[in-house]
Amino acid sequence: MNIVVTGASGFVGFNLSQFLEQKGHQVTMLDQDDYCQRLVHRSPLHDMPFIKCNLAKDNIHLPPNIDYIIHLAAMPHVDYSYHQPAEVFRNNTLSTQAILQYATDRDIPLLLASSVEVYGGEWGRVYNESDPYAPVSPYSASKVACETLAQSYAQCYQLPVKTFRLTNLYGPWQLPDRIIPRNFGRMLDGLPLDIQGSAVRDFLYIDDALRAIEQIMTHGQDGQTYNISTGIGTTMQEIGMLLEPLDRSATAKEIRELEPTQSRGSSLVVHSGKLRASFGWYPQTTLEQGLERTFQWYQEHADWVRLFNREYHTTRTSRSFIIDMARYSVPAL
Repeated sequence: MNIVVTGASGFVGFNLSQFLEQKGHQVTMLDQDDYCQRLVHRSPLHDMPFIKCNLAKDNIHLPPNIDYIIHLAAMPHVDYSYHQPAEVFRNNTLSTQAILQYATDRDIPLLLASSVEVYGGEWGRVYNESDPYAPVSPYSASKVACETLAQSYAQCYQLPVKTFRLTNLYGPWQLPDRIIPRNFGRMLDGLPLDIQGSAVRDFLYIDDALRAIEQIMTHGQDGQTYNISTGIGTTMQEIGMLLEPLDRSATAKEIRELEPTQSRGSSLVVHSGKLRASFGWYPQTTLEQGLERTFQWYQEHADWVRLFNREYHTTRTSRSFIIDMARYSVPAL
């Protein structure tokens, strides 16, 4: 198939573009820039067409004969949305409306990326697709709005659209302002592990998510929403315990129970029963295996990781640890 991936220079979009190309699909990558220099450091992707476009502002021009659009483009950092709520909500909803309209006008099926953050997150609960929206952050509220937009286009214009909700992913090429890659960067530079907060999250290795996305695209039902998750909760402190043995020099860690913002639910564990029942999908990579593979990748790509050492050297009590603060030229406090 000829597939357009929006947000293709981002963590998920970049990995997905490679995955789909290896599966024999023709991929056109679309993003507003390559700020994080993933494309620069991965030359084979230069063979894929790359369209520079800000979906929230620019006119969209895609090649003809597109079979599918996978819409990943968004400002995805929850903490960034806490500090810049209007910017995140406006960007995510406007870009989604624009690509929905483009797909509708040309009758192109669309797969929408959403987030399990739409559930909010409470202790003792395991969420499934039928649970109601309960967004906590401006980012998660924007994802609720995007899902609702997609539903309206399906209803009003009969646009073939499917939605998937991603849990907390990790793996190669993830920016080091998330807990796992942030601490891998610190380990590479001989700094103590920095484990902040007491939240419980559902961590999934990127390769398992990519398999699920392709299966939903090729075999999923229009109008349906699918969780992509493990159903297993892990505390931030447990993440620290799993990271420590990966580097013998990591002899210290800083643990702080307090979350830096009020933008996250206390526990967000999500069931992927619909995906498993429909396609027989299940995570093939344990957390221990995924962390080991990812740390090895970060060791082998330390030059790319250290492009962001200013952010992962900075404490999370300051917003300057968020890479998007520099990307979008927002003054850090």
